[in-house]
Amino acid sequence: MTSPSADRSLFPGVRGVLMCLCLLFLGAAAAAAAPTSGASGQLLAQQAALAYGQGRFADAAGLYQRLVEADGGSAGAHYDLGNCHFKMGDLGQAILEYRRALALDPSLAPAQKNLALARTLLPARVAPWQPSPWEAFMASVPQVTLQGLLLGFSLLGNLGLALILFAAPGRLRRAAAGVLIAGFLCAGLAGLALLYTHSVLPSHQPAVVLRPAAGYAGPEAQGTPLATLPAGSEIILTARAGDRALVMCGEGRGWTSASAVEVP
Repeated sequence: MTSPSADRSLFPGVRGVLMCLCLLFLGAAAAAAAPTSGASGQLLAQQAALAYGQGRFADAAGLYQRLVEADGGSAGAHYDLGNCHFKMGDLGQAILEYRRALALDPSLAPAQKNLALARTLLPARVAPWQPSPWEAFMASVPQVTLQGLLLGFSLLGNLGLALILFAAPGRLRRAAAGVLIAGFLCAGLAGLALLYTHSVLPSHQPAVVLRPAAGYAGPEAQGTPLATLPAGSEIILTARAGDRALVMCGEGRGWTSASAVEVP
């Protein structure tokens, strides 16, 4: 008869074998899962294409949405999803998906064509926002240029300061005072311009109105709306405050529901 101590001595070896088998099983499962995700994506694409061909656009949109969420959003998947919304008459969502497709692949000609077509079908189109001459100019100036100007004018101002400190009283010192004032004044302007291009301009995000949205003068949404933005309007989103969003369109700006606008 085997003693209890001898029986217990067998358990570590059995546990080791079981752990090895578990690790082998998990490794095989992980190896099999990699191609499964790709196969699942192909199956979703096939099912979505079949539903679209049969005219079941809502079902196709749901499948393409799953495909977009699964693969991170390819240009083709966004384009196909946009086509589904286009067929269902949801021009706002269609324009949003076409723009997302073009953001990933600007050369995607079918998306360009369908986006242009969707825009012509809008019942009322808001004029696109146009930046002011100042904003357009600042957007065209590289930040490295402004950084160089800031550094150059700062050095010029410090040169004027050094001349004031070490030059003898007279015409040279008066000229140095002018150099100091002009240098630091221009450096300040360059710094403000750099701050503007670094913090203000990037906050201007192109967005699409997904459903009709009333625009108000303030975020409280009180009083008579300034205007109603139709679905599909392409606007500029500049700020958010809770469930409100500050947008610019045409020559004006106003606050509207943040859930009604989405950035491509």
